[in-house]
Amino acid sequence: MARLRAWLRPPRSLLVVFLVVMLLPAATLIVLGVRLLEQDRALAAQRRLERLEHAVDRVVRALEQDLALLAKRLAGGPQGLADIPDGLVRVVLQAGRIEASPPGRLPYYPAGPSLKEPPAEHFAELESQEFREQDLNKALETSRRLAGSNNLLIRAGALLREARILRKMGRPDEALEAYQRLGAITAVAIQGMPADLAACRARCAVLEEQARKAQLFEEAAAIERGLRSGKWQLDRLSFLHVAAQLSRWLGREIRANAEDEALAGALEWLYQKSNGTAPDQLSSAGAHFQPPVTIVWIAAAGRVTALLAGPRYAQAHWLAGLQKLVSPARAYLLGAGEGPPAGVPRVQRTAADTGLPWTLALAGVEDPAELQARRRLLLAGLAALLVLIAAGGGFVWRSVNRELAVARLQSDFVSAVSHEFRTPLTSLRQFNELLQEEEGLPPEKRRTYYGAQARATERLRRLVESLLDFGRMEAGRRPYRFEPLDAGRLALDVAGEFRGEVSGLGFSVDRSVDSGNYPVEADSEALSRALWNLLDNAAKYSGDSRKIELRVERDGSAISIAVRDYGLGVPVPEQRRIFQKFVRGSAAKSLGVKGTGIGLAMVRHIVEAHGGSVRVTSAPGEGSTFTIELPAKA
Repeated sequence: MARLRAWLRPPRSLLVVFLVVMLLPAATLIVLGVRLLEQDRALAAQRRLERLEHAVDRVVRALEQDLALLAKRLAGGPQGLADIPDGLVRVVLQAGRIEASPPGRLPYYPAGPSLKEPPAEHFAELESQEFREQDLNKALETSRRLAGSNNLLIRAGALLREARILRKMGRPDEALEAYQRLGAITAVAIQGMPADLAACRARCAVLEEQARKAQLFEEAAAIERGLRSGKWQLDRLSFLHVAAQLSRWLGREIRANAEDEALAGALEWLYQKSNGTAPDQLSSAGAHFQPPVTIVWIAAAGRVTALLAGPRYAQAHWLAGLQKLVSPARAYLLGAGEGPPAGVPRVQRTAADTGLPWTLALAGVEDPAELQARRRLLLAGLAALLVLIAAGGGFVWRSVNRELAVARLQSDFVSAVSHEFRTPLTSLRQFNELLQEEEGLPPEKRRTYYGAQARATERLRRLVESLLDFGRMEAGRRPYRFEPLDAGRLALDVAGEFRGEVSGLGFSVDRSVDSGNYPVEADSEALSRALWNLLDNAAKYSGDSRKIELRVERDGSAISIAVRDYGLGVPVPEQRRIFQKFVRGSAAKSLGVKGTGIGLAMVRHIVEAHGGSVRVTSAPGEGSTFTIELPAKA
């Protein structure tokens, strides 16, 4: 937050103007870009709908042709439908009789088979013997005599009663054999079911009573296979009753799949129409959608021939072909399978609009490649302009902020330099006035005044030379006269001279130079000034401490000169900035420490010109160590 507040420090009016100048074009550009994108999106949506409208017209024509072809094949009789595709069932309704092919697709029918039941009057004597006289042996003999009849109805009724009597007599194996013979008769109905199915169910009941599970399972599985293959024509209630029994015997649920049940339901609708049981009669030819089954029929001379098309046929023969016709869109027959996903643009045509049996839907047309490319280009251009505006605005603001910061630093520098000049000039003026007013000054006092004037003059000279040298360094015109010298000896000389300067203020300068040579290639005057600046800073920022240390060391090919104080220290965030020109630490401003803000910048210039580096190690309240590293002369 502190850095943000510092960044926003320039005049508020300038900040407001900058924000207006930069944000207004950016906002205008965004608004225009969004409106253009919306228009482009609306145009794309309109074109999608137009393409869907054209595509759905093609779909209607293709489906009309397919239905006409199916009707034509129906009119051609069985020869026209010699090979019935998967998912399609052909049915013929005539004189109360229902034929379906391929067999096994319909689990049940609107009505059971037209089979005759055995006439009860032929078995009056037998049933009197069985129930009234309770003479099972005599009844068994009568049933066996009737079972030898050539009349299938009488034979079937006799076999059914023979098996029943044998079960009562506790002779299950013989009962099973009688039911086996009854199962060979298929043209007779027993209690509304084909005799062979009734016989199979009765055999299962006997096996269940006898707990003969393996045989029961085998017999029930045979009935299930017969149901699946279409062996028997059952109505819905009969089918459900038989399926419930089989589920109990086989230990698993027996039921028709959903599509086959849907086909049976469609046949129920057709049967009601053809027999006049529905409110409106069946036309001579037409098509109807009984979800999810499509019915196509022709009716003539009391005969109705129809095709029942389930979802698999619709998917494989209609939708698959339509998909190629309208790609990349997708076509749907609503109610015949899956529908279009929510939120996808679609076009629908109802059966009333097209004359077809379905409600058609087309959905999912993608935008043309040119629209997508234009949209991507527009988005990329808008993003690039926004980035350019943001980058340009940031660069301009940074530049302005930097210039304002430099202006503040220069103002602080002028103020600091003025203060630095004012102190020695004030001393000179005071001592000049004393010398002028007191003509009979003793020689000792006069020498003291002259010495103070000399120190003030030297301070002014050093300050002026520093400013001139720094200006030449900034301009790159400062000449350096490199010569071989001993860095240790130079450091000792400068420290000795500085100690004489500050000894009156109570400072001590401890010098530590290891024995040996410290040869460097350097400008002695420039290097001395850099070292003097470090010692001067150490004295300024020592606080209550009066101890300064100077240490010269050699580490391989590098010679280091370190100046340490035990004063205020430099916070870590400021340790890099204090080597910039005109920058002074926060402690200098808060405590009113004198300085121009160019001392450390000059040190850095001089040391880098010598191929070396300068660094600081410090912590607030623990003092600072400034280290100059120079390459040793080989």
